[in-house]
Parts: sequence; C-alpha cells; structure tokens
Amino acid sequence: MNLTFYPGDMPLKNKANDMGERIQIVCPEKIEEGFLTQIRYWANEVLERISFTKSVAPLHLMVWKNMDKYQAFSRSEKDALGVVTGEETEFLATHDAWRGYPRIHICQERLVGIPGSIIQGIIHHEIAHALNHGTLEFYTFTFSKGLQEAARFHGLEMSLLQQCVYFLSVAIKDREVVQWLAQIGLGFSQVALLRHLISETEEERQVWEVVRDSGPLQKVASSTLLKILLPILTLAETQKERTQDLRKEWGEAYGWLPEKEQEGLLSLAHHLMNLEGRTFQERLERATFLLIDADL
Repeated sequence: MNLTFYPGDMPLKNKANDMGERIQIVCPEKIEEGFLTQIRYWANEVLERISFTKSVAPLHLMVWKNMDKYQAFSRSEKDALGVVTGEETEFLATHDAWRGYPRIHICQERLVGIPGSIIQGIIHHEIAHALNHGTLEFYTFTFSKGLQEAARFHGLEMSLLQQCVYFLSVAIKDREVVQWLAQIGLGFSQVALLRHLISETEEERQVWEVVRDSGPLQKVASSTLLKILLPILTLAETQKERTQDLRKEWGEAYGWLPEKEQEGLLSLAHHLMNLEGRTFQERLERATFLLIDADL
C-alpha cells in the first residue's frame, strides 16, 4: 500500500526486526532517535507475536512532537472527512481508520513524565487497536429508529445519544484489545496502564457532582466510566494472577461514587462483557440499549 507523506515527513523503517511494509513510522517534525527506537521496540513486542495475512493493512504510526501540531492536523482531518468527535486531549494516544487504513497517533509532549512501563502499555494498546479495529466499521455508526425512540423516551436528545455511543464504542473496543493482548501474553502491560489511569479520578468526581441529578447526563458520565471498568473486569477474568488487586483498586479509586451507582455500573459492565452480535455495529447498538435502560 502506498502512503502519501506530508512535506517534511520522514518515513522510518524498523531497524530491530524486519517487518517489511507492515508498519510505517511518520514524523511530521524531527523526533529524537532514542524515542523512536523505543517505540519501534515496543511495537515489535506485539507484531512479533502474530502472523500477518495479506488482508491486514500496513500500520501507519504518526509520531508528533507537540500537541498543538497534532490537534491542528486532527481538526483538519475531521473537517475534510466529516468526522464528528470531541478533542482527544484526554487520551494518552489515539487511533483511527478514517481514511480506510489503521493509523496511530503518539505525541511526545503528551507523554512527558509518564514512566516507560506505562508508555509500553500505551504502544501495545494502540498497535492492538490498529490490528483489530483497523477498518471504518469501527468508527461509524447508524442510529436506528428504535434506538432514537428509546433514547428520547429516557430524555436523551441526539447530541447526548451520540456521546453515549462514542464512549461505549471506546469501552467495547478497549475490552476487546486488552482481551486480545492477554491472549498473546501481553496482558501485564495493560494492567500497568489501567493502574495508571485510575490513579487520579478527581476530574471525574467533579463531573459526577455536576451531572448526578440529571438522568440523561448521568448516562453519558456512566459511559465514560465504562471505558476503564470494562477493560479492568475483562483482565480480572483472563489474568487473575496479575489482577487480583486491580478490581479492588478500582473500587477504592472511585470510592466517591455512591454504592448504588457502583453496583449499577458493575452490573451493566458484566452484561456488556457478554454482548452478542455478528458485527461490531450490532454489539454497539445492543450496548447502547442496555445503557439507556440501566438503573444507574
């Protein structure tokens, strides 16, 4: 597959292992070679454990120097392609397939001060997304008439329904990623990453205080909390020897969440872990119906 590089981009082939055309690292700005070498090494920890087929598209990994440049690029892409999502500033790294092939974005500035073991987990996580969610199917959604009617019945206008669907899609894909990584022996890196993500929940607590008396807004907030809870419960099932304390740590980190809401989220998460559906779109719609109807 031929990739078009922007003026000044520097495509870098992996030097540690011969991955052929399976990954292209692109730097719109000059990045320290040491940082790139480490990224290549962690990416290889995933790639060397799988067998590629011709149907798997090459991975396009863009490494940015600062957030301003990445955000400007992201906004221009969304405008050009009609993509509707919020700013991704809260994520440590991002992935998409907006142009029909898997693409990962990593910003060096965003990762300053974060321990190497956490960055390793981030790289593993995003490579797994690119391999498992590298087509447009995982980034688009059609709102059925039935779903819209159910949402309106529960006071969810379209803008709030869209937010719920977006965050649920992230939660479901993250569950699938950590489950897949655990199966190939890399679950340990996701334990470290999730532990990092639940180490600070003050912003979420403040949001919850604002929305807790609004049923529709509480649904949106709950969908954001599932982004962490669903992968944690998944790892607790598949990596018991490594995650015996992780579920307990989640409860402690979100101790400000009332017991009724905690129990409701846990019940919903367990239902989401057993979703049926031939396609991702079918599973996502069923997950949205469960969230809308949940007693949270």
